[in-house]
Parts: sequence; C-alpha cells; structure tokens
Amino acid sequence: MGRAELFNCYDFNEEWYLVEMKLDVLASEIDWINIVVPDKKLDRSNWQCAYMEQYLNDDGTARICDLYDIPSSDVKPCRVAFFIFKNKQSIPFGNKSKILNTPYGEFKLCGGKLPSRLRGVVKFEQD
Repeated sequence: MGRAELFNCYDFNEEWYLVEMKLDVLASEIDWINIVVPDKKLDRSNWQCAYMEQYLNDDGTARICDLYDIPSSDVKPCRVAFFIFKNKQSIPFGNKSKILNTPYGEFKLCGGKLPSRLRGVVKFEQD
C-alpha cells in the first residue's frame, strides 16, 4: 500500500469538492475504486467515489494526459485531482465534515480556496 504525500481539498463550486493528492504509487496502480466517502445509511456500492480523475505534473500546474486516460509513462509519485460531491444531506447530524476513505489514509473533506494554478487545468463535466 502506498501513502499520500500531499492532500488538499478545495471548494470547486457549491456542489463539488476538488481533491488533490500526491500518492507514492505508480499511476497504473492507483486504487480508484476504493477512494470513497463512506455512508452507513447506504450500501457500499452506492457510496460516493472519485469523479473525473485527472493526472497532474509534479507541481500541479498541468495535466499530463488526456481526460479519462492514464499517463503513458507510469509516474511515481503520482499527483492527481478528482471531484467529490458535497451532498450535505448525507452528513450525519453533528458531523461538520465528511471523511474520504482511501487505501492511502483517511482525510477530512473541508474545502479551502481553489488555487489559481488549478483553474483552467482541471476539467469538470457535470452530468
């Protein structure tokens, strides 16, 4: 199991967080299916998961491959960005933040200001 070297969570808009992580694993080995926000009221198959995963360069100023692709050269460590739906209705009473559960650790989801270096770099498509 790799570990997270960096974790940031930003308010992307009213409905979505943008999560940025630097993981000490190869890009091809990221366990995307197990990056989730647990919700005890739902079956695990309905938990929120990473949306629109994107691979960034080492300083987080550019994408290194097309959307929905993995890098052609298997980079390590790997800097990624992805979205998590805020879904405020699913936050348990008295808990002001959600927890992102990953194979690389658990992290509080609480938005900060989106840095200018990510504007125009990270792509977003809403259903």
